[in-house]
Amino acid sequence: MPKIILASMGSRDRLLVDGAAVLAARCGVSAEAVVRLDDVAEHALHPEDGVLAACFAGASSFVVAGSRPRAVRALLAFGGVPCDGLAIEWVALPFDHEALKREYGVPWYPVIDRTRCSGCGTCRDYCLFSVYEQTPRAAARPGVRVAAPLNCKTGCPACARLCPEAALIFPFCAEAELNGEIEVPARRSPEALAEALGDDPMRVLAERRAKKRLIDRDKFEQAERDRVLYSGVL
Repeated sequence: MPKIILASMGSRDRLLVDGAAVLAARCGVSAEAVVRLDDVAEHALHPEDGVLAACFAGASSFVVAGSRPRAVRALLAFGGVPCDGLAIEWVALPFDHEALKREYGVPWYPVIDRTRCSGCGTCRDYCLFSVYEQTPRAAARPGVRVAAPLNCKTGCPACARLCPEAALIFPFCAEAELNGEIEVPARRSPEALAEALGDDPMRVLAERRAKKRLIDRDKFEQAERDRVLYSGVL
């Protein structure tokens, strides 16, 4: 019997149904058998508290339900849960979109969908606040990681707009394209990105102001507005 988990990312992550009841009926168990995992975003920031690890211990398979399984998965992975190595069935439940629009939610920070990330470094090069860093080639997962999540400015998803693989998720962003609610097609191949960036990624980003190349011009201009609006230094 799999362990059945109802995951909530935080107080602004509000379902439109009784999640435990729906999940219990789906799995043929009582509502009391559903394990509640609340405030995943907070626990992912502090994996040393052991909450996430304990929740995914003691079973060989799991059913995990939440408003946006893709975002939950990315948060769990950020918090050290080896989702790729576990037998997990993901279940999406309807949620309150308006709750995200009314307030951004706390904490605000990006997580990386590792099933998509190519490690290109566009996010690291574009972010003004050193949220991301390049991991060593010899690391278990070479590429880019979220090194300083709370450096991120609340309300600014600029880096996610530019990610070529749509691999960045802001769980408390109101936009479906950025909060893990929907699957977004990758916008270009890693090979095309590497060829375009060359040795000077910031030069290429600047050139995109005048040329519609690789990244949609409207997306880039919106990202620029986000960065100016939320930076506090520009």
